[in-house]
Amino acid sequence: MSSALDDSKTTDTSMDHELYTVQSPSEDIKDGPDHAEFIYKMSNEEFVRFVKLRVTNDSLFTGKRNSSTLAYRAILKELGLQREISASQARRKWENLKMKYKELKNPPPGVSVNPTNWPWFSLMDDAMEGRLVGSEVTLDTSTVGDDSEYRPNNTTRRRSKRAREPDRSEIELFVEEDDMMSEEMGRDRAELDRDRDEMEHERAILESDKAAIEYERMVLEREKMVLDRERAGVERELAALDRDRASLEREKAAVERDRASVEYIRAQLEKERAILDRERAKLERERAVLEQQRGTEKGEQTANLNDNTEGTDTSIPLVMEPASLERRQKFLNLFEKLIENF
Repeated sequence: MSSALDDSKTTDTSMDHELYTVQSPSEDIKDGPDHAEFIYKMSNEEFVRFVKLRVTNDSLFTGKRNSSTLAYRAILKELGLQREISASQARRKWENLKMKYKELKNPPPGVSVNPTNWPWFSLMDDAMEGRLVGSEVTLDTSTVGDDSEYRPNNTTRRRSKRAREPDRSEIELFVEEDDMMSEEMGRDRAELDRDRDEMEHERAILESDKAAIEYERMVLEREKMVLDRERAGVERELAALDRDRASLEREKAAVERDRASVEYIRAQLEKERAILDRERAKLERERAVLEQQRGTEKGEQTANLNDNTEGTDTSIPLVMEPASLERRQKFLNLFEKLIENF
């Protein structure tokens, strides 16, 4: 920044006056040697502050109607130049600076340029690259004031021209004023057209963003529907699991009851087996007694037969029949097998 200011002091006579001076309307320039009276030349300090204020307050240039005019008026008021330079002249000055910077920054193919020959290149490079953001105060357009405070004070100058040119008719002066107003209106119309184009571009961007948001909303709605269906399926599966769990609990309770019943039956069978064992032991003892009785009976029968042959009377004692004993033994065997199967 300091190098740019030093260079501007040494090369002030060779600088492009169209870029750092502001001219009044065109009819003032056609008056010959007196035209310097109608040109305001910014000092180096004013020029540097103008660039810094323009970059720092770029957010004021929203593209809305009259936002550019109000922003430049706020900048000129901060500089104290609101009576010397109009908002349209400040705008043209900034556009010329940007055009000059772009021509030096990106020259056409085959053209060789040295940007350092322009003393303001370093300043504009910092400005366009965003390195000067915040280097000046932030302005507010709400305190700009009335339009009358910002119109260049050319009344005295026009009267002096009339004094120096007494031969010019009032009609010529009115024609020149009409031409100036027509030129100003043309510039304002061009600015309005640019603002309208910017608004249309922003509207197209907003419409595109809106369409993208609507598409994303549709995608989210579909995903939500899929998630709702999946949630319903999960809930159905959970309900089925709960039913299966309840059924398993019931079956487990039934198995526990069956186990208790089997344990009870097993205990009863153990008791009956003990009883059968006692009955078997008793039966074995009775069988031994029966065998003993059978042997005794055979001896008695033999003796009785011998006695009968001798003419004596005999009597047969009452004993259990073998057929009845066999049936009782078979019954006990079958009952024992039945218990073993359990």
